[in-house]
Amino acid sequence: MIRKNNSIKSFWTIFFGVIALLAIASAITIGLIASNKVAMMRMSVIDDDNAYKLSQENGYKRSLYLACDSMKNLDANLGKIAVSNDVAHQTQMLANVVIHANQVNQSLSNLPIAESDKLASCNKFVNQTQDYATYLLGKLSKGEALTACERTALRNLDNVATNMYEFLQDYAESDSGMFLTNGNGANNVGSLTDSLDSVDNNAFAYEKLIYDGPFSDSVEEKTLKVDNKISHEDGRKIVADLFGENTFVSEINNKGTFYLYDTEVGRVYLAQNGKVAQYEAYNDNQGESSVDCDKCIAVAEEFCQKLGYDVKGVWVSKTQDYVTYVNCATVIDDVIVYPDLIKVAVDSVNGEVVGLEARAYLLNHRDWQVEFGQTSRDDAQNSVDAKLKVTNVAKALIEKDREHYLCYEFQCMDGERQYYVYVDSKTGKEVELFKVIANTEGYTVM
Repeated sequence: MIRKNNSIKSFWTIFFGVIALLAIASAITIGLIASNKVAMMRMSVIDDDNAYKLSQENGYKRSLYLACDSMKNLDANLGKIAVSNDVAHQTQMLANVVIHANQVNQSLSNLPIAESDKLASCNKFVNQTQDYATYLLGKLSKGEALTACERTALRNLDNVATNMYEFLQDYAESDSGMFLTNGNGANNVGSLTDSLDSVDNNAFAYEKLIYDGPFSDSVEEKTLKVDNKISHEDGRKIVADLFGENTFVSEINNKGTFYLYDTEVGRVYLAQNGKVAQYEAYNDNQGESSVDCDKCIAVAEEFCQKLGYDVKGVWVSKTQDYVTYVNCATVIDDVIVYPDLIKVAVDSVNGEVVGLEARAYLLNHRDWQVEFGQTSRDDAQNSVDAKLKVTNVAKALIEKDREHYLCYEFQCMDGERQYYVYVDSKTGKEVELFKVIANTEGYTVM
């Protein structure tokens, strides 16, 4: 906790830090942030040859997608703060709330929405959330803890953020999600405005962020380096043993060097140490999903064993487009080693593996030591917010900021909201917290 005799210095440090974060967020080009979102979401066809009109339409779509993404992040961070008991963690997430609220405001201001009471309510919510987060940051900087009333307020804000995110997401993915080309006129303020006005007023009532599981994005800044490099000819023999006849396509350098091979069943990316880093099957099966989650986990584990990876299924996303996504990891003495993560996609129609990504495992795997600290399970659970209902407890080795922690993993529910809380077995303090976001892409852990 921050000492009071340093409160003034700490306050201004956090204050200027938030201002700097806002400046960075404002300076980011919306088109760059939203480009991946555009690729993922279904876009309606624009039957108009006017290049200017097309460009303007795409600009509106990018702003809408960014509003969705920023609202999802705002939702996730509000929910996490409400159940976090760690001051440093609370401070970090409150700063994130300030940033994402600012991005939501910027995105909405770029959309052609008619002025209305409902839009005013949205803007008021986002502005007050940003102001409230800044106020709470000031409290924490003075060494004061969040009160029960403030946690309740954060929960209420989280409820509103969830409603707003679901509305924006549904609208963006609907056929109505166009601005210039859906028959509503040149200035088109009708469709989104009408949809917004149809939202129940209670959705904005309040007082005063795969398919991915936990730690699935832990390899973004790392580069794979291997010893005992093999040639692509030797690699071709390895691929032949695993997948049959193949052709060497090229050498790829992307945060490491990989050999790409074409087989009759799919494409294989082989690391220079001879291990399969990625597999993409040629698969277009459609039909009725008949393979349940337990079977998908068994298939994923067996496929990993075939490739030389001793892992178990630890997280399963719901089936989407006939594919069930299974996250596998090393498990030692019932401890889930999250750095050794392998993602496996299983066809839920025929029960065959149609994809695998093992770069995290290749980057992180080692001879792990899993000796837990002296904190008991009961003492660790006392660090979890009392309003959370613990539904499952496991042991996990996690990575955060390039440091490793042996933790108790508490799977929790707060009404219909699901969280994962990680408490260090040595210090008894919360070191990580995830909120599960359900959307059309599956379940995302943030």
